[in-house]
Amino acid sequence: MMNVRLLNMFSNAKRSMLILALIGNIAGVLLLVSEDFGAWQDRDPFYGVSEGYVWIGSEKAFPWAQVIIITLIAFHGLSGYIVCQSLFKPDSVSVGMVKRGFQSSLAVTVLSVVFGLIFVMLVLDSDWWWFGGGFYGSLIGGIVSSYAQRVNQIN
Repeated sequence: MMNVRLLNMFSNAKRSMLILALIGNIAGVLLLVSEDFGAWQDRDPFYGVSEGYVWIGSEKAFPWAQVIIITLIAFHGLSGYIVCQSLFKPDSVSVGMVKRGFQSSLAVTVLSVVFGLIFVMLVLDSDWWWFGGGFYGSLIGGIVSSYAQRVNQIN
């Protein structure tokens, strides 16, 4: 009787971690799509203030901005797909697939930091610059998803 309760407790903990990973991935994608990754402002003596935003539909941003954001969305999507498969069809998920899900969420975290540093290097000479919700959503979503999937792999 005690072993069955213990087994159910571990099963519920694994399910909770997968749901947490899924929430991290969904939040990351939604914030990348709806919010800016970063922005900057410069004082212009002729026009007042000039500004630019890096987001998925930006026209004033650097040419690589959309490619970076789509890459982050793709990694979030891959990780979220594997987590959904683990939640709803656990028999169809292999160990390698779970490992790829963890690696893709870890890649989101690392790429968010790398792309954030590239953004900072490009706008460092501006008067004001800041990271937007897309950056923070992708970074925190990647960290939460990586943590939850890693804990799920260990158990």
